[in-house]
Amino acid sequence: MTLFYEDVGDGPPVVLVHGWPLSHRFWEPQIGPLAAAGHRVVCYDRRGFGRSSRPWHGYDHATFTADLAALVESLDLTGLALVGFSTGCAESVGYAAASGRVARLVLGSPVLYPDPLAHELRVAARRHRLPMLDDLLLRFFAVRGRPTLDEQTRQYLLRHAADASPQATADSLAVWSAARPDQDLARITVPTLIIQGEEDAFVPAEYGGTRVARAVAGSSLATIPDAPHGAPLTHVEQWNALMLEFLAG
Repeated sequence: MTLFYEDVGDGPPVVLVHGWPLSHRFWEPQIGPLAAAGHRVVCYDRRGFGRSSRPWHGYDHATFTADLAALVESLDLTGLALVGFSTGCAESVGYAAASGRVARLVLGSPVLYPDPLAHELRVAARRHRLPMLDDLLLRFFAVRGRPTLDEQTRQYLLRHAADASPQATADSLAVWSAARPDQDLARITVPTLIIQGEEDAFVPAEYGGTRVARAVAGSSLATIPDAPHGAPLTHVEQWNALMLEFLAG
């Protein structure tokens, strides 16, 4: 099993964890500003996605978290900031709860709690994977039904999502369906920032950022007005400013 990763910049380490069904390319608008701010930036492809290995099994919470741990420990990163997006927040939380290597945690548009949508998407992933991905990436970046991301970038992301392992695309959704995050969230003791799009049409705030913020003692919740689920791409300046200010804190 090999995880593909990029490692750029120098300084305090930041590890970026993308969400389903994307790849590390999602983080393009964050990598440069983080490096320019004096951080070592590590971003990787989760198993089954991007350029990482595509085993038939292992698309469960424990294995995703173990993959992240193996990468961090192989690079001997300590005092790191962990930045997760969407479903990538699951292993970010799991690892931060169990490891002493994490100093700060950022959760963007967190998808942690089970939702009936996960089962519907899993069925669609088996029967109509490409139309499902196309529709999904419309909702990721929509505000009140209107697209907020240019179509060229959306198509770029769609190509990466379509290229992922079909098995990984479907099975990863079982993690969401079976999620039980409260124990891990209660164990988070590091400074934590949750960034939520006000108009998230994929997982509304009351099931996402607001609920997660209540579960993590001492955490901060920042809401970006008129922002969708994919706010790191549609509201780059606001999202990066919140992240960089928190990491500098």
